[in-house]
Parts: sequence; C-alpha cells; structure tokens
Amino acid sequence: MARVTQFGVIPVFRGLEGRLAVQKEMRFSSEDEARRAGKIFAEVLGGAVAFRRVSDPETGAAEAGEIIGRYGILADASISPKVKGAIGFETSSAA
Repeated sequence: MARVTQFGVIPVFRGLEGRLAVQKEMRFSSEDEARRAGKIFAEVLGGAVAFRRVSDPETGAAEAGEIIGRYGILADASISPKVKGAIGFETSSAA
C-alpha cells in the first residue's frame, strides 16, 4: 500500500452578491508550489486555501486534508463547509 502526499489549492472568489464561490481543486507537486499558487489566486480572484492530503493511489482512499495556508478573503475567515468538503474535511471540524 503506497501512500502519497498531495498538495493543492482551492481558489475562491466573492461573487456579485457577496457569496463565496469555490472553484475546482488544483494540484501541485510541492507544498511550496501550493503556497505560492494560493497567494497568486488570492491576488487575482480574492482568496484561496492551500492544503496537503495523504492518499493511496492503488485503493483511491484518502485521509482528511490539512490546511497549510489561507490567503486573501479567507486569511482571517473561518473556512466554509463547501471548502472543507472539497479537501476531505469534516464540516464540523475547526480549521
């Protein structure tokens, strides 16, 4: 059973009515790349969450993700249940 650590970013932007819109997850090869991308998405779209998650490619099983960075409009905000769900968090867990 091989375990692989994945890194990614979930970009988020604030829509016209003020609602946060979660975009599709993007994966990166390292934690540094995910953090850099999070900062860039925050500048362009308004916010992003960078994360790491351990998974087993053979079985498709993945552990709960861990937030490694919050940027832009998400830097001081609690993470929405939709974002937590996108990276495998329980919606009731603290970010």
